[in-house]
Amino acid sequence: MLTYFYRKDDQDIFSGRKRELSLLEGYLLAQRPADAHLSGLRRIGKTMLIKEFIKRRLRDRAVLPVYINLEEIAETPEDFALKFTGWHLYWHYAKGDRLPGPFLHLPSLLFEAHDKALRDALLPITQELEKARPDRQRLLQECFGFSESLARFAKRRVLLFLDEFQEIQNLTNFDQTKNILKIMRGVKDRSEHVTYCISGSIISEMEWITKDDRSPFFNQFNHIDIPPYSPQESRELIRKFIPDIDARNAGLLHHYSGGNPFYLVQLLRKTVLFLGREEETSESLIKRAFISETLSPNGLIHSYCNYLYSVSLQRAKGYGVLKSLLDAIAASESSMTQSELARELRMTQGAVRVNLKELQAIGLLTERDRRYFYNDPVLRYWVAYVQNGIEAPDFPKEKDLVSLIEELDRKYRLVSEELGREKEGTVRELMRLFAGQRVEGRLFGITRTVMLPRFKSIKRFVSDEGRTEIDVLARNGVRWAVEVKWKSKAVGEKEVSAFFQKAAAVADRCWYVSKAGFTKEAKAFASKKEMFLSSEREIGILKRELEK
Repeated sequence: MLTYFYRKDDQDIFSGRKRELSLLEGYLLAQRPADAHLSGLRRIGKTMLIKEFIKRRLRDRAVLPVYINLEEIAETPEDFALKFTGWHLYWHYAKGDRLPGPFLHLPSLLFEAHDKALRDALLPITQELEKARPDRQRLLQECFGFSESLARFAKRRVLLFLDEFQEIQNLTNFDQTKNILKIMRGVKDRSEHVTYCISGSIISEMEWITKDDRSPFFNQFNHIDIPPYSPQESRELIRKFIPDIDARNAGLLHHYSGGNPFYLVQLLRKTVLFLGREEETSESLIKRAFISETLSPNGLIHSYCNYLYSVSLQRAKGYGVLKSLLDAIAASESSMTQSELARELRMTQGAVRVNLKELQAIGLLTERDRRYFYNDPVLRYWVAYVQNGIEAPDFPKEKDLVSLIEELDRKYRLVSEELGREKEGTVRELMRLFAGQRVEGRLFGITRTVMLPRFKSIKRFVSDEGRTEIDVLARNGVRWAVEVKWKSKAVGEKEVSAFFQKAAAVADRCWYVSKAGFTKEAKAFASKKEMFLSSEREIGILKRELEK
């Protein structure tokens, strides 16, 4: 099943994503289905999630999944119309089990349509394609309408998955198709038996399509964020490669991959190769595997970073300046402000501002609190070294990489500390949304419902003598003290106890937020002291609940 579309090796290593699969089912398979938008960086697992969803629903006689990667077909309006229609027939007849070639060309497409009703539905499209000057608007209306025709013929709801959806905007460069999103929206509104799920890796472009009020698709899709793996999801995947790995080494693999499934799989494959050379799993081995996979020209992470860096810059204007900005931020000890970059590169702030916006638009940088960060810490590490001519061998010994290992530890520690400071601000912004709502206690590590008080003051706290510092102290009759730790290791009882000891004197409620969650001992201590505990996942759910 799905032999061509979803390789058996990929099916075997699919891990986690229970929340995302549940959300997709809730939107696409409801009695009143709703369209969805999967959002996330490149290689974060959007396409794999779609493939897994299709695999699980392929035998469902109520639906017909159709998957199309628009990056492969959005070259000309004519080519787009032919292949968009051909992929529908491919999924109806072949269901991912063979090569799609015959469905993507004329006249073989007509021979693959074994049913007269479908050949009749194809005629307006093929007749338009045979003209010397096709009416492109009519052509696109017909091809978009083919989804509904297929659904009615099959007597099944078409679940239309459009991957790399932002590529459809390439067709706005042609006559008669500058309003392609408007054309598609018009057909979509008339369709009764088609549900859409779109995804794309250029987040800024997808945000415009789905959230800008100038876009025909404004407010048409339910947003599903695809974040990096949680530590638990990473461990599930890691144990498929190394079943007997201990918790610390599993944590290191999650840490260096940043929870990115693609990076994690490549790092695991390199680690297994090291183990095949009669080495034992160790902290040193994992660090060497990461460095060699990222900095060796033969590493797949190296190849991907090179592709991402080059392709992203090709989409933008001003290659030289953009490259200088990326190099400067990668080499810096921390994120940088616009003015710091202007001084570093001896450019005007106006020129820096324009180019930073360009880097945000192509998805390489993000801006928070007027500071600019890489969206992808592994790419930042790659740029810092490879762009300065530093490479590593395929299977280095520890003695070969002493300085690189020390620098790796330092850079990742700095990134972790920087993220911690950033997340403090995120938690403060989240608490500003508290307004008496009642939410499930599981988001705070307890069973009872929690009422979220409206606070008048939410800020960092430092005692008069300077001995006590608390990340967030919120006041309004009641006082909540919050500690934020954004590291890949689960917080233990010692850390939770230390926070309680310093915060209990100034607060009525102590709330500990940890990226990687908490140990059993920490949870037991928190329960005794009636503390709140939240991991990255719970914070994400709480944020979505409050922003509804």
